[in-house]
Amino acid sequence: MYLHDLALVMVGFLSEIFGTLSGFGSSTFFVPIALLLETFNFVLALTAILHCFGNFSKILLFRKDFQKKMFFQLAIPSVIFTGIGALLTASVPTEFMVRGLGVVLMLFSILSLFAKTLIQKLPQWAAIFLTAISGFSTGIVGTGGAIRGLALTALQLPKNSFVVLSSAIDIGGDFVRALIYIRNGFMDWNQWFYLPLLAIAAIAGASVGKRILSRINQNQFEKIVAGFIFFSGLVMAIES
Repeated sequence: MYLHDLALVMVGFLSEIFGTLSGFGSSTFFVPIALLLETFNFVLALTAILHCFGNFSKILLFRKDFQKKMFFQLAIPSVIFTGIGALLTASVPTEFMVRGLGVVLMLFSILSLFAKTLIQKLPQWAAIFLTAISGFSTGIVGTGGAIRGLALTALQLPKNSFVVLSSAIDIGGDFVRALIYIRNGFMDWNQWFYLPLLAIAAIAGASVGKRILSRINQNQFEKIVAGFIFFSGLVMAIES
């Protein structure tokens, strides 16, 4: 094990904290930083594994606030389009799509801060559509939680319901894409030691994130979500 392996695990831990606070997962933070240390394909595999552990942890931590009816409406299109995106990773150029998504995210985050009622007036079908797009983005470029964050913001969910619903929607797609990435050879199984390390990082990060989240109110949470969405869009627009 090398120093950069430990660095990746630490990035995973911090990403889970920020992912819990933002309500839409760790990949928004993990992917751009991890790419400084490893190849794109390997980062995709690590992200999917980290997400599996992290989302499972958040489902357990926030299970009392789970909304079953809303879950089924949003999860099915998300899982399907995550699989489609993951299957296309090896054959579709993503640069312009990522940049375009980044610009859209920044615009929507500004609207959610300064024209909040416009976002909240989006119809439910728009939230379902955005969730499907977030699944596709997650599968093909490794991160789509910020788009799902827009969908859940439009539904005006309480902060704990926001977090657990986002995690529950995401976890099915995480398993699907992890299997596809591994089947495509994105991860060398000689690096098995990442599994327990990422599990520890995800569980610890989600737990710390929950403690911090319990100390902020709904209005502060919504501002944090908007800020993270803007940050995610900026990173996508620049890095692509």
